[in-house]
Amino acid sequence: MSFGIPIGVGFTPQFTSSTNLGGPFNGYSPQQTALNYKDSSQVMTRRIIRDSWNGRGAVGTAGNGNAYNRVVTPFRAVNNLGDFLGRQNYVCGGSNQISSKHTGRQGPMGSIISKCDNTGVPAAVCNTRFVPDASDYITFKKQRALSQNYNDVKNGGDKNNASYHARISIRRF
Repeated sequence: MSFGIPIGVGFTPQFTSSTNLGGPFNGYSPQQTALNYKDSSQVMTRRIIRDSWNGRGAVGTAGNGNAYNRVVTPFRAVNNLGDFLGRQNYVCGGSNQISSKHTGRQGPMGSIISKCDNTGVPAAVCNTRFVPDASDYITFKKQRALSQNYNDVKNGGDKNNASYHARISIRRF
């Protein structure tokens, strides 16, 4: 009785078309080769890009059906270090930090003054005056370089072996 080849054993999927940058689908990590060693640092960087980056800040548009582009730098937008549109002292909505349901108290206590501007872009929820360290910027540049070929099927080379053979044949003479 034969069950065929188990999934993932001796089978390399062929992806011919893709709308994503360099790869077949989001999150695809190609098979390692002897010349392309990937250690855990690349895995952790991919996880940070996927889970921790501010997605709309990385893309540069606010989303939500509006066409507002970011005003802050990509570094500050990705790390949520400032208001997306560069607004100063902007407050719109938010939670009430003081509960109004205390015994013996009458009426609402505390409120947040809202000055909404009808853009649909949420206000920054961060310390906009935070000055990051230079090592944070270097880490961002490394992550950004990896995000440019996040779905790379070719590992920085060619999909087939033809370019390798051409290079070897040149070195023979």
